[in-house]
Amino acid sequence: MTALWLGASAEEASVVFLLPNKPILPDHYDSRFLKAPDINQLIELNGNHWRKILTIMAKLLSPNDDTWREHRERHLWSRLGVCFSAKQVSGYKGLLFVVGHTFRQSYPVSGMAQIVGDKHVAYVNLPYVWCPYLDYRQFPNVLISALRAQILE
Repeated sequence: MTALWLGASAEEASVVFLLPNKPILPDHYDSRFLKAPDINQLIELNGNHWRKILTIMAKLLSPNDDTWREHRERHLWSRLGVCFSAKQVSGYKGLLFVVGHTFRQSYPVSGMAQIVGDKHVAYVNLPYVWCPYLDYRQFPNVLISALRAQILE
C-alpha cells in the first residue's frame, strides 16, 4: 500500500505540508478525490480539527489576506500537497512546511533558520518552514500573518 498523499503531487506542488495526523477519508474514494479532496467532505468526516488545518493552510497560501475562504474552497489543492511521512518528501525541492515536532528528527530545525513570531513561533530557512501544529491555540492569526510576510516576500 502506498503512503497517503492529498492534493498536488510532489512533482506538481509548489508547497507541501508534512503533517503528523492523517484525516479520515470517505469509505469509497478514488485517485480523483486524493488529487482534489472535497473540503466540505473532509470537514464533515473529521470535524473542526480538519477545518482548522485547512483554514490555516488557506490563510498561509492565499494570494490575498481577504480571499482565503475562496482559496480554501476553490484553489487550495491546485499547488498544495499534503503528506504524512518524511520519506514522501525526500528530494522535494519546493516550499516544505514541517508541521509540529513529529518530523524534527528527520528534518531538524536549521541553525540558519530565522525565528518568526513572538509567543508562538515558526522557523524559516527556505525552502523549509518548521511550524507549530495547525491549530489556532498553537498557530494564531498573528503568527499566520508574520509567516505569510516572511514566505511571500
